[in-house]
Amino acid sequence: MAISSKRMKEGLIGVIVPVYKVEKYVTECIESILAQTYTDFRLILVDDGTPDSAGKICDEYAQKDPRITVIHQENAGVTRARARGVEEASNCEFITFVDSDDTITEDALEQMHFHMNDNANIVIIAADEHVPLKDGRISATEWRKLLLRDISICNSPWGKLFRRTLFDKEAFNIPKEIVICEDLLMNIYISFANTKEVIILPKKIYNYRIHNESAMHTFRRSIGSEELFYENLRKIVPDDAWLTYAQDTLNTRLARFRMFCGYKYSVKDIFQTNYYKSLRKDILDTGYQICGLDRILFFYKNAAVRFIAINIRKLHNLLNR
Repeated sequence: MAISSKRMKEGLIGVIVPVYKVEKYVTECIESILAQTYTDFRLILVDDGTPDSAGKICDEYAQKDPRITVIHQENAGVTRARARGVEEASNCEFITFVDSDDTITEDALEQMHFHMNDNANIVIIAADEHVPLKDGRISATEWRKLLLRDISICNSPWGKLFRRTLFDKEAFNIPKEIVICEDLLMNIYISFANTKEVIILPKKIYNYRIHNESAMHTFRRSIGSEELFYENLRKIVPDDAWLTYAQDTLNTRLARFRMFCGYKYSVKDIFQTNYYKSLRKDILDTGYQICGLDRILFFYKNAAVRFIAINIRKLHNLLNR
């Protein structure tokens, strides 16, 4: 349902859409944005060196609507594309991201913008039972903790409206080699720049498309990829806040460690990795309570006992596939 024009607030929204290998989907994406009931926006399409006709499609739309800006750049990855879009949107009060293979409902911008207020810098859509709804808002601290716990509805760049002032160049200082959860790192960085409450909007206004070409379906996690992610995560969280928030990262990190133990790493190899060493240190430093099997894996030096524990973990993973 559209919000009454008498209740509408003003504020230019920069809608940033990175474009790469999406000629099958980008028209539908653009059309959904142009159909918005809230019309005070700029649509910034960043062609990240796409080899298909998606860039040409963007140019055709820009010729029809003055609100559209198309940027063509050599392929630099989705993070750099988003950064370039935010840079272009310097005259916008708010920023939102849309993936070029997705669509948004016609009232998406209207709903997010209407629920933004002077006490908030971020509005997120979050119709998820894992998010603690408290009258439609959570504190800046609670928001950081949800991100660090890698709660699924929180880690995307899309489905959120941000104040433009939260962004600086460091928000996108993420290695191109990180192709999964790079957007989570961006959100975590912004969460530490934010000191105001976060508004939760439990409405379905974003249509996420699942298809086999997406990075989520082609990427395979490894110890190396996890080490790179947490190395960058550690740089983002301020040193004086790490012990406060480190425990919030441990459940996910432990789950990934168990997965690696159970599928592809030998006992000898896995205990030599920085992933294991940093995880063990944070468990000790924070006093995090772990189960008996994990205690054997992390604190027993006897190789034979560890070998038994790791094979129990493999059997457990196999039975729970």
